[in-house]
Amino acid sequence: MALEEPHSHHMTEATDDPKWLRLIAHASTMLNRAAALVAACILVFMTAFTLLEICLRLFSKSTFMADSLVGNGVAAVGFLSAAWALEEGFMIRVKVITDRVGPRMAWLCEFFTLATVEALMLFMAYYQWKSVFKNWSRGTVSESYLPIPMWIPESFFLIGLCLMAFQVFVRLLRLLAVGHADERALTL
Repeated sequence: MALEEPHSHHMTEATDDPKWLRLIAHASTMLNRAAALVAACILVFMTAFTLLEICLRLFSKSTFMADSLVGNGVAAVGFLSAAWALEEGFMIRVKVITDRVGPRMAWLCEFFTLATVEALMLFMAYYQWKSVFKNWSRGTVSESYLPIPMWIPESFFLIGLCLMAFQVFVRLLRLLAVGHADERALTL
C-alpha cells in the first residue's frame, strides 16, 4: 500500500466546474479557512495555557482550569478543522472498492458514500443544534472551577458538523454536475 499525495490543484480552481458551483465551493473554502484559523488560534492558546500551568505547578500553584479549557480546546480544534482538512486532502481515503470496479460503478459508490455522509452530517447537526439550544435556553454551565456555558463548547461541534456537511454537499454537487468529486486525499 502506497500513500498518494493530494492533487496539486485546489478544489476551487477546478476549470471544469460551472460558475455557480465555483461560487458555492468558494464560499465553503472561505468558511473552512476561517474555521481552521480559529482552530489554529485555539491551539496556540491551549499550548500557552499548558505552558503556564506547567510553570505554575513548579511553584505548587495552579489555575485549576487546565483540564476543562484544554479538553474543550482539543474538541474545538478537531471539529473546526475537519472540513478544511477534507477540502485540502489531509484525510486518508481507502479506495479498495473503487479501484477495482469500472468508472460507472465507482461513480455510484462515490455518490452513495457522499449522500450517506451528507445525511449523517445533517442528522448529527440537527440533534447537536437541539442540544446547543437546550443548553443555551436553560443556561447550563460546566461543573468545573470555571463555569463555562455548555452551549459554547457544543457550538464548536455544531459548527464543525455544518461546515463538513457544506463541504460534502459541494463534493456531491461537483459529482452530479461534472462527473467527479475532485477527491483529494491521502489514499491507501
